[in-house]
Formats: sequence, structure tokens, C-alpha cells
Amino acid sequence: MGNNSLKVALLSLAVTSVAACSPSDESGVSLADIAQAAARQGDRESVEDLAGWLIEGRGDFKLIDVRAPEDFESGSIGEAQNIPIAQIADPDILQSLPTDRMLLVYSNGSENAAKATVILRLEGFDAHLLAGGYNAWHQRILNPDISAEELGGESLQVSKQRAYACYFVGERSGEGAARRPEPEFVPPVFTESEEEMTPLPPPGDESC
Repeated sequence: MGNNSLKVALLSLAVTSVAACSPSDESGVSLADIAQAAARQGDRESVEDLAGWLIEGRGDFKLIDVRAPEDFESGSIGEAQNIPIAQIADPDILQSLPTDRMLLVYSNGSENAAKATVILRLEGFDAHLLAGGYNAWHQRILNPDISAEELGGESLQVSKQRAYACYFVGERSGEGAARRPEPEFVPPVFTESEEEMTPLPPPGDESC
């Protein structure tokens, strides 16, 4: 679905939600507010931002996973609450959600999370979309595709991606190494030819 079609679908969904859910006037949220936020992309956050917030231990947001329960069970982000999108407008669900913090909504991609974000905003919540959803989290945070050339250059962005992967998937390096048996210790015997420094491994061989 193209960007224009997606925007039309979201606005159509928003109109339907207004009629079905009858949000109170106290929320002060209008379709114009939602459209403006979408146009300036002020209602979305990146997976890199989220990774940083989780590492910092920020408590000013709540993760909402609107995927099917089986998807949630196979993998989720942080301490997300699973609310399938079909249940997102349930009055009891809405009543249980916090109003004192941002709600960061994600699905597998972005489409269902965008729909859920519109509904929550119409109900007066400070709801934001996690751009790319769980697929982007899995690809760019848990399994970053970093080329050998990038590793050699070690740009700031590559360093961040390496740090995120090491933090959230530590078993690739530290934990994984702990499972390997320790080699038997053999006291070194030095000779004049062995006193030269051993060269450092190439950048691509670094661990977390």
C-alpha cells in the first residue's frame, strides 16, 4: 500500500473510530491534530531510540504489542503488554492503560500499529508508533547486518549497532564464550624470538 493510500486508510479508520468509540471532548484531540502529527512524523519513534531508552532504564513510556498472541509468544520487546489490535478499543482495555506516560505501539511492521495509534490518540492517549515494528527491531537491533568494510571503518553508527546487539543478544559473545570449555593452562616458555608483541586481531574479530 502506498503512502497516500495508507494515509487515507488511517483517516478513514479514525473517522470510524470517532463514531464507534465516541471519544470525550475532554481529550482535546482532533483528526486535524492526528493528521498534523502524522505529516511531521512526530508520532513515531525509531527502534534505535527505543534501544537507547531500554538501556537507560527510562520509565516514561509503556510498550504495547498489538500483534497476535502467538507472535508475541515467539518474541517481544522489553516488557511489552500484548493487546491484539482487535481488542485495542475495548473499554476495559482502555481503562487499564496508563495516562501519565507515552504509549509506544508496535506490530510486525507499521500498518496495524499505525491504526492502533490513531485509535489510542483519539481516546486521549499520548500514543506513538514504533516505525518498522518488531521486524525492524529484529533486523536492526538484534541482528544488524554490518559489512566487513563498515567494521574496518568503525563509524559511530556501526559502533552503536554493535553495542545494541551486544546488549540485547549477549550470548553471541560473552555468554556464548562462557559455554565453551576453557583450554588447559600451559605455563609460557619465553625465548628471544617470542618476546615480540603478538599483533592485534583485525576489527572484524572483536567481540562484545
